Amino acid sequence: MEDSEFLNELRQMVMRRGETSNLVDTIAFVSEVAERLEEDPVFGEFILAEDSRQGAKNKQIKLHGFTDIDESDGTLSMVIGRWIDDDEPAILTTADVDQLRGWLENFAAEALDGGLDEKITESSPAYQLASTLRRKRASISCIRLHIFSNQSLSRAYKRESRSEVCGTQTEIHIWDLQRIKALYESSREREMLQIDLDEFGSTGIACIEASRGEGLQSFLCVIEGNLLADLFDRYGSRLLEGNVRSFLGMKGGVNKGIRKTIQDAPHLFFAYNNGIAATAASVTLDSIGSTARIMKISDLQIVNGGQTTASILRAKKQDRLNLAGVSVPMKLTVVASNDAHDLIPKIAEFANTQNKVAIADFFANHPFHRKMEEISRRLMVPARTGIRVQSKWFYERSRGQFQNERLYLSKAKKDSFDLQYPSAQVINKTDLAKYDSVLHEKPYWVSLGAQKNFMKFATKFSSKGDQTEAQRWEELSPDFGDTYYQNIAAMAILWKAGETTVSAAKGQWYEGDYRPQIVAYAWSFIFHALRKAGREPDLKKVWEQQEADQGFLQVFKRAAVLAQRTLLELPEGSSNVGEWAKKELCWGKLSAIPFRLDTTAIEWSIEKNEHKSKARDARQQGIQDDGISLQQQILMKAENGYWQALLEWRSIEIHVFGPDLDLLRRASSPGTAVRLATGRDWKRLREISDRCEAEGFRHHENVVGQP
Repeated sequence: MEDSEFLNELRQMVMRRGETSNLVDTIAFVSEVAERLEEDPVFGEFILAEDSRQGAKNKQIKLHGFTDIDESDGTLSMVIGRWIDDDEPAILTTADVDQLRGWLENFAAEALDGGLDEKITESSPAYQLASTLRRKRASISCIRLHIFSNQSLSRAYKRESRSEVCGTQTEIHIWDLQRIKALYESSREREMLQIDLDEFGSTGIACIEASRGEGLQSFLCVIEGNLLADLFDRYGSRLLEGNVRSFLGMKGGVNKGIRKTIQDAPHLFFAYNNGIAATAASVTLDSIGSTARIMKISDLQIVNGGQTTASILRAKKQDRLNLAGVSVPMKLTVVASNDAHDLIPKIAEFANTQNKVAIADFFANHPFHRKMEEISRRLMVPARTGIRVQSKWFYERSRGQFQNERLYLSKAKKDSFDLQYPSAQVINKTDLAKYDSVLHEKPYWVSLGAQKNFMKFATKFSSKGDQTEAQRWEELSPDFGDTYYQNIAAMAILWKAGETTVSAAKGQWYEGDYRPQIVAYAWSFIFHALRKAGREPDLKKVWEQQEADQGFLQVFKRAAVLAQRTLLELPEGSSNVGEWAKKELCWGKLSAIPFRLDTTAIEWSIEKNEHKSKARDARQQGIQDDGISLQQQILMKAENGYWQALLEWRSIEIHVFGPDLDLLRRASSPGTAVRLATGRDWKRLREISDRCEAEGFRHHENVVGQP
């Protein structure tokens, strides 16, 4: 795709976001790119925060947003955007970059040394950033300055990327048109990192090749402690695989035992420490004497050992300990790019099976998401008068999936795709978790941010007692069928209508900040009031109409006014609205306020007994749908020779016997498999398959008979 074509696509994305979220072009552009970057560790979870003012000595201060401090590496990000509404790509000059960078640096300098937080109203997200910079200055390792622009960076730009503001390290990241285009064209959720160890004064990482297979190559390595610390110092959480980064950020990153070994017995570190496991897209090897050494690494991701890495850097940087003599064992797996999306999360999951890492940390790969995706591709919205095409709500199982699927279509196919899946009808996995949390009266979870709320939501899928994760999902799956997805889409409709209602009230009752928190708290407040009255929201009615009723939005407006008041009335000792919104106490304060339900609210709700009856019906339908899906899988395995191959497996009689073996014989032929009519038989066959695969059986189509 040419740059001019992508610029036009980007303009359409920005216009759609601006219209649906009531944002001016520049802020819509910043929000669009920030959302795409949220899962890239160089960025993080974006908080919109517009601020513009004159600072000391009349220096211009400007900010469009930020990401909060990353607990795994001590970095935070500040964001400024530049949007030029031209038909052809323009040039982002060195002077332009210097100006934008200067605005961010001036904000940082005033916050660090100039008492900026005392000059910003406490209800503003910009206050949250200024306060964080001042209060947590000692724990901030680097401020990343992000410049977003739909222009092309001048080839003459030669400025250093790293600098300092008031003694705090800064690092500039310029996201120009070409870099943004590459981000959208890639199916990856993170930008690939290229590491040249020469730049760190290193002679490389000593290694031996341990194994090689299709699309995989594994090395056993020894990495010097100083080099590992320097890499993490330079790249921070960009080196951590996403699930490991989330876990490290939630649990804290420093291990005192590691520090003690470095301090008292550095020569024993290799013997005492389990080391790290990592993946890469490619490596460049060199030989020094008889030893192979890795000199360049593409897309290094630490999948196990994030705490070790963070602790080593802290020992060097904050505790001033000497890392000479510290060596760290490392298992490095090089994964072919076409397999990386599926394999790397699996490698991370299995590398962490000995740790207290919950299913929430790896929930992104759970069958729940595949089921939501499957439902979303077939479930059409109800037919409506005057609308000829019945559209669908697109579920994004991975970041950017929607745009990636439409980006390279011909104009005719793109038009058809847009009719089937309108851009306003896209739900990503963190959106789904947000809507679920609001529906279940957890607005304080939503206020934690998209990723942390997602992990909270994921805990409901964790196994209990002796259950396996597969057994837990089999138990829960019927509750997450078509009706559930319809309810989530209805929540998306209510959420977006709530955002529009709040934004339209700016200059009236809405003070201009914390819109997501207000929307989350207001809808949860309404649902809470309905439940206190023995009723439930009628989400089926919202789904059928595919829009929010204006009368119901008047009810929302009353709730939103109370929600904003509760958020802004900070308790004694608190000075941060964003942090107050994350506390269950905040929700407790709002939910205790009496709320009058008028006739409109009653009209958009149903009695609790009716809701329970519908939920039972939905579960029964879910059980039936899951049964049909399982039957289709059983028949497909009969047709592709799976059951016949299993029957001919050399070890079959060790693991399968009696009635199970008879059942397997009946399933081995498509003609007899189709006559297996009970769910009990299908489940037994699935259990036989799982048991045999756990014992080593593998099926490759057209290949039968295995050792």
